[in-house]
Amino acid sequence: MSLTYEDFRAYTQIKAYDVISSGNFKRHLSACRDNGDRWAIQMYNGQNAVQNKAKEISTLVAQLNTPNSQAVQRVCKDVMSCAQPPVKVLTGFNTCCLTGTSVEHCIDLTRVGKNPREVFVHPRFRHFFMLLWFCAKLEYVIRACTKQWLDTQGAETNPEKITNVCEEYSRQNEEFNQRLYQLFLKGLSYCTTSLMFYRDHCALRPVLVASKEYLEGRDPPDD
Repeated sequence: MSLTYEDFRAYTQIKAYDVISSGNFKRHLSACRDNGDRWAIQMYNGQNAVQNKAKEISTLVAQLNTPNSQAVQRVCKDVMSCAQPPVKVLTGFNTCCLTGTSVEHCIDLTRVGKNPREVFVHPRFRHFFMLLWFCAKLEYVIRACTKQWLDTQGAETNPEKITNVCEEYSRQNEEFNQRLYQLFLKGLSYCTTSLMFYRDHCALRPVLVASKEYLEGRDPPDD
């Protein structure tokens, strides 16, 4: 099922309005939905549609649990749970943890913390991990952008003006949210295709593979 812009717009509005109202909009939406208000039901359904699409990626990552794919799964989970986007580039030659090759200008995915495990990946994985992070952290991105918008507008959020501020947010950020929608669709497609291909062609690769001669009942060639 395709994700419509109306669904995505509902999702962004719920997250943004909740920031503007300091958490009150979510409670208001829930109460109106329980009362059967059509607008609230439609917004809630749109939110669920976006969340379900993001969960499809999480499900694919969870399926990478074979011995051959656990390293990839671990890196994906780290990126999806990280608060910061994977934009740090490490100069010089380092070893890609996914391919085992020595490459220059690796993407540094090392998590911040005590005694961190260094994680470097080949630059060709940059777009995948950037889009993976964006899809996993969509709510965080929208909330952060809304807070920034509030700061730049100097908008007041007292109860009497919250509705006006929400309407102004939607008006000023319509084009921006449309771009977020297109990026989210691209990220879903790119990450889903990549993860499914890896799962089906690499993750389930057997450790031992019988030779062609064995399968045909012939003696192996002499060295």
